[in-house]
Amino acid sequence: MDMKLESAIKERIQDRFDILHALYDIWFTENPISIVPKDKCYPPSHIERQRTMTYLVDKGLIIVRPVEHEPEMVELCITVNGIDFYEQGRLEGKGDGWSVVREYTN
Repeated sequence: MDMKLESAIKERIQDRFDILHALYDIWFTENPISIVPKDKCYPPSHIERQRTMTYLVDKGLIIVRPVEHEPEMVELCITVNGIDFYEQGRLEGKGDGWSVVREYTN
């Protein structure tokens, strides 16, 4: 496989894992929903982030909902499937981005 493509794939996996990690941590707090500006979640000039968020929603790992009466804000929350997916990766020793980015850069 082309090294540049392999690196890009591993970075994308890491990005998705980082988002799940953040939402997983939030889940176990008093308020398990994160409210963020829509542009942070889907930055207009960052197609990679838009695709990452769409992927996680389409896989059923996270939920993104508009905030009522605040059109510029969205609610983010990990789903039960996202929790299971995240924890399974951690228990299999693959939890830090499934260790793929670190393996490639070492």
